[in-house]
Amino acid sequence: MYKHRATMTDRRYKMLKLIAKGYNNKQIARKLGMTLSNTTFQKWRLYCFLGEIHTAIDAVYMGLQMGLLQDIELSEAMREEIYDNEAEKQMYCHA
Repeated sequence: MYKHRATMTDRRYKMLKLIAKGYNNKQIARKLGMTLSNTTFQKWRLYCFLGEIHTAIDAVYMGLQMGLLQDIELSEAMREEIYDNEAEKQMYCHA
């Protein structure tokens, strides 16, 4: 499989923080002064940097694991989703 080399730029870091706060692509584009298509592309590049991930939840989880985000930066909905998924993963791993 083709593995794209991506780097963590300042813009992608800001994007990760906005994703953690629960912003959607359109809101992220507006906040960062980007087009919607460029936002989608940069989000894909961010996901490449973080690993084999495909969802915002996974991006935020990896951002936490890599020390790029802190728990306090998460929206309440994102925090619940992250910790619900983590509890579910632990339940299946220890079963």
